[in-house]
Amino acid sequence: MSAPTSPTYTVVSCHYGDIFWVGHMLEQVAELSGGRVTEAVIVDQSRQSQEALAKLPLVRSVLSFEPDKAQIAVEGHDHPSALDRAIAQTTFTTSHIIVMDSDAFPTKADWLDKADDISLALVPGSTSQTHPCLMIFPTALRAVVNFSEDYLERATRKGAPDTGRRVGVQLKNTGRPVTLLPHEPAFNGYRGSFYLGGSYYHHGHGSFVGGDHDQYKGFVSQASERLYRKRVLQNRFSLTPLDFLGLFIRHVWRRFSNRVRLAVFGPAAKPQ
Repeated sequence: MSAPTSPTYTVVSCHYGDIFWVGHMLEQVAELSGGRVTEAVIVDQSRQSQEALAKLPLVRSVLSFEPDKAQIAVEGHDHPSALDRAIAQTTFTTSHIIVMDSDAFPTKADWLDKADDISLALVPGSTSQTHPCLMIFPTALRAVVNFSEDYLERATRKGAPDTGRRVGVQLKNTGRPVTLLPHEPAFNGYRGSFYLGGSYYHHGHGSFVGGDHDQYKGFVSQASERLYRKRVLQNRFSLTPLDFLGLFIRHVWRRFSNRVRLAVFGPAAKPQ
C-alpha cells in the first residue's frame, strides 16, 4: 500500500481596501506554510487593484466579478457571492482549499499541523456559526459549500446569517468529520481573535479603514488601527500600559473630533 500523500492547499481570499492586509496575509502564509500552500486565488473586490495583487506572494490568479447587486443592497458588499464564484470558477490542483479573510494570517509555522481535514473557524461567541476568516476543506467537497446561503434574509430578518455562516452545517451533512475552531481573544481582549491555539490571527473589519464603505468608517478608529498594524508587523498581539494610554487619548480625541465634524458638516460628515 502506498503511503498517503500530504495535503496541499490553495488559499482563496477577497481583497478590499488597501493592500496592507492581503499583502501581510500572503507573506505570512508563504513563510509559515512549509511549501504546503502552493498558490492563492484573490478576488479583487475593489476592482482596481489587479496589477498590485498579481505581484504578491503565491498569487496564481486575480479575479474580478460584476457586483452582485442584490447582496450589495443588503449591507454594502457582496463577499458571499465573490467567494462562491471564485471557488466555482477556479480549477484547483491542490487537495484542499483554505478560505481566508484578507486580514487573517498564520502567526506560527505549526498552524497547518494543528488543522484537521475540515477545520472551520467559529464566529466569536457562537458554537455553530462558521466564519470565513479560516475555512479548510477538501477540494472534492467544494460543490457543497455555499457562502451565500440565507444571506439575503439579512435584509428582512435580524440575526440572519452573514457570509459563510452555514458552511459548517453544509459540510457536516456530508458525513465527514468537521472540526469547529473556537476563538481566543487577542490584544488583551480589545481587538482581534486567535484560532488554532494562537497559531492563527484574525483582525476583523480590516477593510473598513482602507475601503470606501462610508457607513462602516465609524466602526473602527483609523488612528487606533495604525497602532494595531504596527503591532501586527512586529508579531505582537498584546497591549502595553503605554498602548492603553495612547488608545484612550485617541478614543477621546476621536469622539470630540467626530462631534465637531457633525456640528460643522451635519449628517454628511464622515466619522474618523
